[in-house]
Amino acid sequence: MTVLFTDPNFRTLVQVDVLLVVWLMTMSNYTSLLRLRRKVYATPEDYNFNHVIPVGRADDGVERSRRLHQNHLENVPAFLVLSLLYASTRPAHATFEWLLWGFFAARVVYTVFYARAMQPHRTIAFTIGALLMFAMAVLTLRATF
Repeated sequence: MTVLFTDPNFRTLVQVDVLLVVWLMTMSNYTSLLRLRRKVYATPEDYNFNHVIPVGRADDGVERSRRLHQNHLENVPAFLVLSLLYASTRPAHATFEWLLWGFFAARVVYTVFYARAMQPHRTIAFTIGALLMFAMAVLTLRATF
């Protein structure tokens, strides 16, 4: 396994993919923390367990966090697969590194902008990440022909 880590592309792949998974896990914990602080739970049994009566309306902060987490769940797994497939084409390291770290940065910035309700910044950050993934997909396909 240590032989793989001598390949700079493999190291970049592991670094970025692990950080994205940790980022995804952090989002889940952030949503849970908001729920606990605001006493806005996901299920009736959670309300019963905590001896709290539901307020009957959604909490904007919790819902924003849930939507943000859902967006990560829709985009990060696809990136994880695509980045591995792209790595298998043995791309130039500079391009590989730029695309992967660029996607990671776009997701971090997207998270900040989403959490703070900053438009059009949020859409721009999302679009940059999507374009980087699309470029990886095109480069991966091109390498297979």
